[in-house]
Amino acid sequence: MKAAVISVGIALSAAIMLAAGYAVGGQTGLLAVVALAAVAALLAARLRIPAPARPRPPPPPEHDPDAEFGAYRRIENALGQAQVSRRHFDYAARPLLQRLLAVLLADRRRVDIATDTRAAREAIGDDLWPLLDPARPASDNSRPPGISEQTIARIADRLEEL
Repeated sequence: MKAAVISVGIALSAAIMLAAGYAVGGQTGLLAVVALAAVAALLAARLRIPAPARPRPPPPPEHDPDAEFGAYRRIENALGQAQVSRRHFDYAARPLLQRLLAVLLADRRRVDIATDTRAAREAIGDDLWPLLDPARPASDNSRPPGISEQTIARIADRLEEL
């Protein structure tokens, strides 16, 4: 019943508006009223359409067991790059190995690698010192070979012995 009363009210209002538009502006006024009625109908329809559902957030990423070992991955990558070229060794693995050497010498032998290079050289060995000497400038030679896996293993063994 309510819907019928509302429909009759809308129809009566539309008829009055059309007649008033024609009386005021002729055909142009009638066209303006029709356009206004169309816009009003579109707005009314839009208001009745429910808002779109919000997209679901993506599921959380699965736990990556290797994520907890980020430092290990960085060390592994640096040592792997050392085998590519001298430049790769000097810019990736050498700073890491120098820091390890400096910390081990400071903690275990009370040797400062920056001031007592003779003691540091004796600790790591004359054969490996040229690779880790902080005074040696970094190489720009990007051609293979880099430092062999056996040499890297020898450096690691000497560091463990400290």
